[in-house]
Amino acid sequence: MEKIKTIAALTLFVFLIISCSKIQTLIEGDKLYFCERYDGREIGKSDKFTTGKLTVMVKLSKPIGVTEVDINITDKSTGKPVDTYPYTVNSTWDYIHFDNVLFREPGKYRVSCLKKDGTVIVSGDVEIVSK
Repeated sequence: MEKIKTIAALTLFVFLIISCSKIQTLIEGDKLYFCERYDGREIGKSDKFTTGKLTVMVKLSKPIGVTEVDINITDKSTGKPVDTYPYTVNSTWDYIHFDNVLFREPGKYRVSCLKKDGTVIVSGDVEIVSK
C-alpha cells in the first residue's frame, strides 16, 4: 500500500510540474525576445546588444499557423521601418528562432513578427548600442 501511495504522489508531482509550465506559457502569452545566438538553447538572452547580428526568438501559446513571415525592424524614435527579413517557418511551430537579424545602427527598435498580409503576430523591443 505504501508503494502505491509513493507512486501516486510522484505521478501527481510530475503532472503538476507539466501543468505549471503550460499555465505559465498561457499567463505570459506570446512573446518576442532576443539572444546572441540559438544552438538548441538560448545564448546571451538580453534586451540590449551592440550593433551586429542577433537571433530573434518567438514563443507563442499556440502554433504560428502560417508558413511565411517577415521580421520587421522599426525605429522607435521615428516610427519608420528600418529593415524587413523574410523567413519560411512550419505552420505547427510555436517556438521559433530567426537567425542573423542585422542591426546596423545604435538605437531603440520595435521588432515584429508579421504575417505576409502585415498582421502582427508578436512584437518586442530591443536597444542597440555602439561597439
